[in-house]
Amino acid sequence: MSHNFKAADLALTLVGNDLYPAMTQVELVETLKAGDVWIYKGLTLPLAKTVWVCRSRHWEMIYQASDLMPLRGDFTPEQQKAKEAV
Repeated sequence: MSHNFKAADLALTLVGNDLYPAMTQVELVETLKAGDVWIYKGLTLPLAKTVWVCRSRHWEMIYQASDLMPLRGDFTPEQQKAKEAV
């Protein structure tokens, strides 16, 4: 699935764990590329993949674009083409 996310977009998380549940609404803060380092609350994490820094009401976490579902706009170019055909 192709997403054209930008900072301040809202999304739902599609994956979760014991601390960060799936289907949580988040705001996208910034994108970090492979080779960048994410520093959060004393944790330094070198990144192997491109990720989005996402913020919820209670926490901040990183997610790959494929682990996020946009909450506005066209989700994929295929859906946009289908809308234009109608």
